[in-house]
Amino acid sequence: MTTASRDAVVVCTYGPSGIGKTTDQGYSFPRAIFIAAPGALQSIKTVCGYVPATASARTIKEATALIQKESKNYKAVVIDDFSHIAEQTFNALEKKFSGFRLWGELRDEALAFRDAARYAGVDVILNCWEQGPKTSPTAGYVRGGPMLSGKLPESIPALCDIVLRASHDKQRVPWPGVYRCSNDPAYVMKDRFNVAAQADPAPMNLAEILRAAGIDVDRHPDMVQYEPVVEDFSRQFDASSEVLVKANELYALLVKEGVAVPAARWILRDALDRHTLRKALSQSQSTFVNLSGKLL
Repeated sequence: MTTASRDAVVVCTYGPSGIGKTTDQGYSFPRAIFIAAPGALQSIKTVCGYVPATASARTIKEATALIQKESKNYKAVVIDDFSHIAEQTFNALEKKFSGFRLWGELRDEALAFRDAARYAGVDVILNCWEQGPKTSPTAGYVRGGPMLSGKLPESIPALCDIVLRASHDKQRVPWPGVYRCSNDPAYVMKDRFNVAAQADPAPMNLAEILRAAGIDVDRHPDMVQYEPVVEDFSRQFDASSEVLVKANELYALLVKEGVAVPAARWILRDALDRHTLRKALSQSQSTFVNLSGKLL
């Protein structure tokens, strides 16, 4: 929840297409307006159980204007997919400019976007495709990160509070999606709140990562009453030696009490991820050096 009591948060997540970033943003920011192409948010409807507010933008300049306009009406703005918007911006500018002028215009649009995102007063979340480390004649060596042109893979993350690399952990059930935030010198990652970094790999749940940092994030209007349930369930998981067995028991209880299946899964998802983050943070804070010899 964005209020006068805290600064807005700017987040960038990047990873392969289909890994679950959009669905997580749907779960995490149900009161956001999503700037996305038609059909791109279908997973939010089918998995999360609601239809998000949407708008469209073809270029970074149009996205900047939408952030400035919609900051009065929504708690957050999610741009999905920012890589596509940046690509369309580059193609449009390439028709008018070339050489250093082209990169200068792209930089200026990115700077204007950065300022709008930082001072909008709402949370701004950028979803991007992933590209590996590369060396180009114009930008030199660029670390792996969001798939963007020129030096934007470095300059766009620089405006963010959190930059997370989406991945899969097959050992994590029932949801294998994770966010990586390590000190890998080959990829751009950071977390100014030091939650995802301590929990790496963290559950793919931006809302719970922010809540673990003490930041309010509004639930869907139909889910507000379930926050105490999420906390109660997460504490039960803390005390359980058979977390997944307990999760099935609690899920069956919710459904028996008439909670809709999407809402029941949403409650269990947040409760499990809250338990996982709490456990990881506790372990990190109680240990100085881990078994691999890495300084924590």
